[in-house]
Amino acid sequence: VFFQDTNGLVFNAVPAALGVSVRRGLALNFVSVRRRAGDASGALIELVRERGGGDGGGRVLANVEYNQLEPLLRAASAGASGDEPDPATGWSPYPGNCNQLVVALRPYVEVLAASGGVVPEFVNPKYSDASRSGFKKP
Repeated sequence: VFFQDTNGLVFNAVPAALGVSVRRGLALNFVSVRRRAGDASGALIELVRERGGGDGGGRVLANVEYNQLEPLLRAASAGASGDEPDPATGWSPYPGNCNQLVVALRPYVEVLAASGGVVPEFVNPKYSDASRSGFKKP
């Protein structure tokens, strides 16, 4: 289990996340929370690649950072829809990623061996306004 140390309440969810992960034989699982459409938090979405290119398509669950979610959804729907709240609940259909991961050891070790443990760098700065000239926090 990988957890973000700024979220102490996550430990309440860890036993259930471990049980679901083992029962379903998951190589990777996320702990998620409900989120409001437009919230400044990463969202978990299912990406579906249509058949083509000889690979038969596929599905993957991925975290999409909040500042990339709306453009991705608009591009995928030709501008028709974005991160819109469900009319019945008011919640986004895309749950929030609270950065708690459950990883099966065997596939994790295989990936580490193949990659040498190298992960491409990713930076997601939180700007204070649309000018992108200052940060929310140092």
